Amino acid sequence: MIVGLWAVCQAWSQDNNYRVHAVFLYNFTKYVQWPTESQSGDFVIGVVGNSAIYDELMRITAGKTTGSQKIVVTKFKSADAIVNCHMLFIPADQNFEKVQAKVAGKPVLLISEKPGLAQKGSNINFVIKDNKWRFELNENATRSAGLKVATELSKLAIAV
Repeated sequence: MIVGLWAVCQAWSQDNNYRVHAVFLYNFTKYVQWPTESQSGDFVIGVVGNSAIYDELMRITAGKTTGSQKIVVTKFKSADAIVNCHMLFIPADQNFEKVQAKVAGKPVLLISEKPGLAQKGSNINFVIKDNKWRFELNENATRSAGLKVATELSKLAIAV
């Protein structure tokens, strides 16, 4: 599976299509471990604001699970509306610091797409490198959120 993720990473060049982002997010569910208390009920992937990734995530995750949890995709209108979720996609037009503050101390994988956000505490940040989608991984921020990243995923990431 990790080879498939790498192939997607190498094959897609920059465009305005969120299909590649959605594939990444779905695959991240398999290579990140949440604390035991987060492994029951639905697995919620949140999207802040209006982003085309929401529709792609709905399509890609329809009927899918991670472990024994059904994957549910939820749209939050703003940082103030965010409630329980496992993974949260923050589009470039959203206020990262406000979202980060809203989920501070919770086991939420923050995924962003704006240059510099991995250095500011985003767990995973999408970037374009050599005209290909890649992702940065802030392992310190991820550990601080109580999450564990599989070695296979760390090897594919750009460490921050």
